[in-house]
Amino acid sequence: MRILEIVSGVGLCGALVHTLQIAKELHRRGNEITLLTRPGSWIIEPAQKASIPVLTSEMRRYTLHDFREVGRFCREHGIEVMLAHMSRANNFAVWLRRFTGIPAVLRAHSHRIHFHWRMADHVIAVSEQTRRFHMRWNRVPPDRISTVHGFIDPERLAVADKGARAAVRAELGLTPSDFVVGVVGNIIPRKGQIYLIRALPEVVRRVPNIKVLLVGVVHPPRYGEKVRREIERLGVERHVLWLGERKDVPRLLQAMDLFCLPTLSEMLPLSMLEAMWVGLPVVATAVGGIPEAVTDGVEGWLVPPRDPEALAHALLDAAQNPDERSRRAANAHARIERDFTVHTQVAKIEAILKQVAAAHANRR
Repeated sequence: MRILEIVSGVGLCGALVHTLQIAKELHRRGNEITLLTRPGSWIIEPAQKASIPVLTSEMRRYTLHDFREVGRFCREHGIEVMLAHMSRANNFAVWLRRFTGIPAVLRAHSHRIHFHWRMADHVIAVSEQTRRFHMRWNRVPPDRISTVHGFIDPERLAVADKGARAAVRAELGLTPSDFVVGVVGNIIPRKGQIYLIRALPEVVRRVPNIKVLLVGVVHPPRYGEKVRREIERLGVERHVLWLGERKDVPRLLQAMDLFCLPTLSEMLPLSMLEAMWVGLPVVATAVGGIPEAVTDGVEGWLVPPRDPEALAHALLDAAQNPDERSRRAANAHARIERDFTVHTQVAKIEAILKQVAAAHANRR
């Protein structure tokens, strides 16, 4: 198939990483992929290194110029179907479909109410919970929306240095005996880091060697300040390390004993799937698509959101039961290998694209 994959993000984020992984896998499977993104996007360089042609556009929605330019490219290159990611790209794709007649498939990474979902030929939701949201709130017909869970690329998580665990701990000033809990994700209110901080005093009393790594960009700054004030108020400063934005997350995962995600709202977090792949058990909130990948008592511990007491209990159970931690870690890896890798999931996406393109061709 000749596919135009469209993404509107500029800075590095989970949606851009997934877009790149889908493009590379579709290319590997013999499809002709062109990637449309905005100028200066993070994805341009790695896509070009993977021999995927890149087209840039601002994807302006209130002028005909961008539609004409991209439409001309689509006609000249015989594009059969479009696959779009992120709100601006989704909106651009459904209007481009009106200009060109090329069917548009949108990948739903978020819970947003918008008219473009109903204008698509098909919607791919990253979790069952996301699929239900779009059927209910955006009125997407059941026969025009499918679930293909989010996924990880094992190659991206490979760490050549077998001594990475000890090396990363030494770099961060951690000891071999520290119990290290990692939280990967931007420091934003929705991710709920403050509830983990509120759970810490109870945990510290019984596990004094616990260390929490906060990895991610602080946004907005006032939330970061709120979290810092809470850390100081509770007297747990020496147990929390702020690492900010990091480009070496696979290395950091090697240094952790447990992955924690106290989020309040989530589709299916890439950071959690990556942690599970490298063999980390998970303590997470039972929200969004998380229970579709983690079963309480099997791959990890699930707790209610906004509940520091339940979170503290789960952390203590994980910290004080290494055998149980190892069992759930092995289950976590096996679950990802079975259901959440780029190879299994992109094959499903490819099948949907073929079905949509074929149905469109038959109607012509």
